[in-house]
Amino acid sequence: MSSPFLDRDFESIRSKAYALRHNYFDDMEKHLLTLENSLHDKGLNVVWIKDLDSLVETVQNQVNELQVNRIGFDTQHPLESHISGRFEKVALEVAEKSSDDLDLLVLDADFAVCDSGSLVFMDRKSACCFNKVKNMVVIVNIDQVISNKNDLSFFISLKNCSKDTDIPKDLKIIQHQLQYVQPSDSSYASDQMYTQEPMKITVVFYMNGIEGILSSESDILKESLYCINCGRCLEVCPAANATLNEEERFSPIELVKLNSLDSYNRTQHLFSHTTLCGACDCVCPVKIPLVKLLLFEMQVSNTVSKNSRAKQLFNIFRKRGNLNKFNNSFFRFFFVKRFLGKNKSLSRYFSGQNGDFFNITFEPPYEENPNEIIKNSDIE
Repeated sequence: MSSPFLDRDFESIRSKAYALRHNYFDDMEKHLLTLENSLHDKGLNVVWIKDLDSLVETVQNQVNELQVNRIGFDTQHPLESHISGRFEKVALEVAEKSSDDLDLLVLDADFAVCDSGSLVFMDRKSACCFNKVKNMVVIVNIDQVISNKNDLSFFISLKNCSKDTDIPKDLKIIQHQLQYVQPSDSSYASDQMYTQEPMKITVVFYMNGIEGILSSESDILKESLYCINCGRCLEVCPAANATLNEEERFSPIELVKLNSLDSYNRTQHLFSHTTLCGACDCVCPVKIPLVKLLLFEMQVSNTVSKNSRAKQLFNIFRKRGNLNKFNNSFFRFFFVKRFLGKNKSLSRYFSGQNGDFFNITFEPPYEENPNEIIKNSDIE
């Protein structure tokens, strides 16, 4: 079954998603406090964490307190190499088949829902291990929070919109305190064969460095936080697809965030990993103006950087049509060699193009009142 998003008014869907994300960040602190209270009411522990060092410390404390012997990781954050102790780090595919349970599972939530206090997991590698876990540390990136439970199915479909169906293959939602069930040690037939005890679940509200974007004087960068990690911009990005080295392969939204959070990366990756074609703008389900954000970052880089090559490239990029003047093999060869020579795969991509560099017409997003979009939307 194909995704209904392919058959409906995708632009209206994008506008609604943008408005909902805008409203969450507009009053984010209130929504997070609501989520914290909802989780406390369910008996879950909540910890607020600012950076990776504090996250490592929190997980390490859980490992020490619980005297963990077996631990599994299902997270994008580089924790595994930082946690120490006399325990076994178990691969999730091994844990699934093993008869021994995990003492601790550390995993990311795909979404958290404020008013219901729900934690949502979509197609996680650890999906088959949930019934074999004694304790959990659930990491909630605070930019992946949904205000209202009525919007959850909408965002689940959006995040899955690049698949054949808008429903994930596996969906798990923690809505209450879980119980760890294990065989009873009793040998009496009259006794229960299984015992259960409350699972200790620690929920980490993780800022993941976004406070720099939140405190930025420019509101435009805050739109990068609307991302729901669907991966569509990466799929359609010609620069990313032409870059074969995984360590140098960045999605458009990653470029924006990297350059917002790390000043070193402003000229290290930004200019040489985008063609500014606008393909990402067309497919983003939450209507993030990625080209506008990339151009903004380039402008910042042009202002603060002493790199003359970056300044020259910015002057070309800011008037993107000027690049099309290089639409002949002679001038294109020298342009690519000078500015994009370090990214060999991307250089080959540019050199092999017969048409214009910017063959997708990009129209800046028209100004809308997010509240009006929600009010007038006929999409349920």
